[in-house]
Amino acid sequence: MNHHTKIPATAFILIGGESKRFGSPKWAATIDGQRMIDRTWELCDIFENRFVIGKQKPESISYPIISDELEIQTPINGIYSALNHSDSDWNFMISCDLPLMTKNIIYKLWETTDKNSDAIVPFVSGYAQATCAFYHKRILPQIPQQIENGDLSLQGLLNCINTETVNMNLNENEFTNMNTPDDHERMVLEIK
Repeated sequence: MNHHTKIPATAFILIGGESKRFGSPKWAATIDGQRMIDRTWELCDIFENRFVIGKQKPESISYPIISDELEIQTPINGIYSALNHSDSDWNFMISCDLPLMTKNIIYKLWETTDKNSDAIVPFVSGYAQATCAFYHKRILPQIPQQIENGDLSLQGLLNCINTETVNMNLNENEFTNMNTPDDHERMVLEIK
């Protein structure tokens, strides 16, 4: 795929987390003078469509936003709400706390995979990166069923669908989450 071509999918930027360890909304944190929400929005301009998804629309975010549909505090809520809203077969979910993520990594993930799977998930150091992954809309009926069974984990979802994992150990740095103020400080220095 030419890297000037848009990926035929919709991107959803997840901002619904409680940010307990961070102490304030991570999407509002700035790196190199730019809010995380703005960095992630720009990162996702390689998709045909893009939306923000969270509990409610913060006044200082002007991008199109979808509110979580379920009354549960878990990333599976964002994925369910996104797929329920999306007109695209393929949908990219990305957490807003990945300041080192690049467009090249997203293209690589999309280009090296089998589109017959239900999800395309990067795997780094033995862990599925489920909040930086592609999901097919056909998994939508699986999510309420899983929630009804009391399993709110993304790993539980990935175990129930046809998940293709992509080894991204060589790109471990790009998948670094910004979970604490110390992480934020480290990333500010790394990006400068």
